[in-house]
Amino acid sequence: MSALLAVVSSVLWGGADFLGGRLSRQHSAASVVFRGQLVALPCLIVALLVVGDLTPHGPALLWGALAGVAGVIALGAFYHALAIGRMTIVAPIAATSVAVPVLIGLALGQYPSVTQAVGIVVAGCGTILAVGPELRSADQSQSGRSIVLALVAALGFGLVLVTIALGSRTSVVQTLVTQRLVYVAVLGVVLLFRPRDPNPWDRRQLVAVAGNGVGDMGANLLYAEAIRGGSSLPVTSVLASLYPVVTALLAHRFDGERLRRIQYAGVAAAFVGVALLTAG
Repeated sequence: MSALLAVVSSVLWGGADFLGGRLSRQHSAASVVFRGQLVALPCLIVALLVVGDLTPHGPALLWGALAGVAGVIALGAFYHALAIGRMTIVAPIAATSVAVPVLIGLALGQYPSVTQAVGIVVAGCGTILAVGPELRSADQSQSGRSIVLALVAALGFGLVLVTIALGSRTSVVQTLVTQRLVYVAVLGVVLLFRPRDPNPWDRRQLVAVAGNGVGDMGANLLYAEAIRGGSSLPVTSVLASLYPVVTALLAHRFDGERLRRIQYAGVAAAFVGVALLTAG
């Protein structure tokens, strides 16, 4: 069950990132993330009230705050990279974020089985196959900045996966509510000192940003529950970090971004890795 939750979280993250990247081509990344989290925050507060988990838990609040800081930096960098670069380049680079929780999980003594270890390697090789040809052929003047931003996002996303996992040991909902509060507070301050967004938001874009915020929230919630269900950090984080495959496929389907044969092989390898991880 934990593996299924992690995979579904990856699908939701991939869809949310696709919407966020598209919106960031018309609006600033900070504005997109801020509006998305404004939608997600009330949903989590309602969940907190329904669950009745109202007694403050120090560890959950601390790790949630750290997840918020890392997440603001990661999402801002990622959406900006998606806006100025190609999704089929940026999204797979962001997938390297999984190295952070995998290494930390191993340091904590959470060792995967042989089958799961093979799955991690196969999924990682799939990511390399998916991004390698694009990096080699991309216009460096256009893609260089987006690649750097994608690497910054990867580090931030990796830290988010770790901090949510640690906070969820105490309280899933309090960790995520605190994370969103930090998102809204930090980005609200940032937007106060930035020039006003010259592009008006139409109804279709507002629906898309709501989908972005709810999708991101749902992905975080499912990932946290997967960790709380007893699955190890390395395995769960790998399953939850396949979202770039979803983002790249959506960009190919709806934006016409080209995928080469070797990249299709990379996508296939990622799915094989999922199968091995769940089987292990």
